[in-house]
Amino acid sequence: MAHSLEGRIAVIFGLANKRSIAWAIAQKLHAEGAQIAITYQNERLGQEAEEMIASLPGAHGFQCDVTSDEQIEQVFAKIAEHYNGKIHTLVHSVAFAPADELKNDFLLTSREGFRIAQDISVYSLIALSRAAAPLMTDGGSIITLSFLGAEKVMLHYNVM
Repeated sequence: MAHSLEGRIAVIFGLANKRSIAWAIAQKLHAEGAQIAITYQNERLGQEAEEMIASLPGAHGFQCDVTSDEQIEQVFAKIAEHYNGKIHTLVHSVAFAPADELKNDFLLTSREGFRIAQDISVYSLIALSRAAAPLMTDGGSIITLSFLGAEKVMLHYNVM
């Protein structure tokens, strides 16, 4: 069977662990022949990510906290250097809210907790897309994920 993504470069944001949807997406894109760049938020998550990334021949890992425009700019500069200035796919599999905002009653959501959840889970798509677009010189795909909680109330998902 032909690899339908042979020669394509996919950058995946949101790897946290082996249960991450981002990890399943990375594995599938790799199996279809894509070159994979995977990002993780910080050094702690990078330690776990190293083993997973190493299991995908040719994949590379990059650290990036999506709340930092400076880190986003830096990671895309590194990606551009590593992949000759070109990518084809951006996968945004990023979501977060502080734990208290998930376990407390929704009406107790704090302004700061709401801001954090929206910045990381929503605004980061815009910031990442803005940085990725100049590298998509042959066009490309930007993919973001949703969750059933976007369609119906899910217990304890509150601000998300």
